[in-house]
Amino acid sequence: MKQTVTIQANKDGCITAGCDKSQCAGCSGSFFCTSKKVDFQVLNPENIELKPGDKAIVEMESRKTLFSIFMSLVFPILMFLPGYFIGALVSDGEGIRFIAALASVGIGFLIAGLYFRFTKRKFLPVVLRKEDE
Repeated sequence: MKQTVTIQANKDGCITAGCDKSQCAGCSGSFFCTSKKVDFQVLNPENIELKPGDKAIVEMESRKTLFSIFMSLVFPILMFLPGYFIGALVSDGEGIRFIAALASVGIGFLIAGLYFRFTKRKFLPVVLRKEDE
């Protein structure tokens, strides 16, 4: 997915970009977005000279977007079943099974959070080029 962004800050190679919500009209996730203005980090591997106020084209690969959705939402939900069956091994009570299943969903979210904490740069958008005025 390619998008035009406005550079907010460029400090020590760490670029912060922003976009208006109107640019997200084609995104299926725009239904869940409640922010009028979004600021986020972008990578600049080509070291393109950018200063605050410049417009740039950034890209987030579709496979990275899909994988991050999987890790953020699907993986924790899939953890429900193993937790339920582990609870069944421990007890015959339905309440214990359900608590074990919810605990494993929580563990799934914890695993996803730790994964993204250590691989954050891998999932950041990349500056393709400076947009011509």
